[in-house]
Amino acid sequence: MPARLPPLNALRALEAAGRYVSFSRAAEELHVTPGAISRQIRGLEETLGFSLFERHHREVRLTPESRAYVEALTDAFNQMERATRRLVDSRKQNYLHIHTAITFTMRWLMPKLVDFHARHPRREIRISTGLPGAADLSNLPTDVAIQIRTPEIVAAAAPGLIAHPLMDIELVPVCSPRLMAEGTLGRDPGLWERVTRLISSARPNDWGTWVDTSGVAIDPQVGMRFESSSLAYQAAIQGIGVAMAMKRLVQEDLDAGRLVIAHPLIHPTGLSFYLIYSQAAAQMPQVKEFRDWIVAAAAKAP
Repeated sequence: MPARLPPLNALRALEAAGRYVSFSRAAEELHVTPGAISRQIRGLEETLGFSLFERHHREVRLTPESRAYVEALTDAFNQMERATRRLVDSRKQNYLHIHTAITFTMRWLMPKLVDFHARHPRREIRISTGLPGAADLSNLPTDVAIQIRTPEIVAAAAPGLIAHPLMDIELVPVCSPRLMAEGTLGRDPGLWERVTRLISSARPNDWGTWVDTSGVAIDPQVGMRFESSSLAYQAAIQGIGVAMAMKRLVQEDLDAGRLVIAHPLIHPTGLSFYLIYSQAAAQMPQVKEFRDWIVAAAAKAP
């Protein structure tokens, strides 16, 4: 038989008191009195057979062992809260929560959502953004995520997570047609040192990765920095300098002539954007709907 757990209310009182190291602040959070928190913890200590706090005049301190226990309880309560939120959201059949990188959202997903909305006009969508690859799906109240991964990372996460490759990431330097026409680059490698490199703080190593492959003699860390790749791409469109772009995310700008490729070398990174979701989410109608749509959309050019 599994071990019997202490009462949930007592564990909740301990988690809050341990997180704040204060019975009074725990009582405020849980909307009870400090005396109620104290009684819950005393009862828990009697159940366990040892003290969880070192009690001093006007203050309490966690023991080293109970500090580790409180940290585990905090993680457990957070997971329960997220699971509950996902459960409630999953019952709203018109609701889909997508977490993805802001540049992918702005440069690729957002323009194409018009088509998804036309196909599913009653579907309610919430989009949250973060750094590429920074999101841990288990720690997000989300249905699906679009993240940058390698095939090895995807394989290691299976079978708990399901992943569909959407597009490979290839690096290419891009600039405005005017900048290229002015001869700022041309075919003279020496001209590259004079051009302004537009660097994305979200992907600070892209210039270095491309330079190592291309052999162009420039310092990849010197240039104008932007918070996101989207801002760097927009600066390139305005003629400020050259951005190191993920090719699929600027393909429409290349096709429309707003950007041109500044050097013929296109560098494959071995990374791809993946649609990722849990086994449980795979059964949700809204996830199936979005999966079928985005996989088909990504298979089309650009």
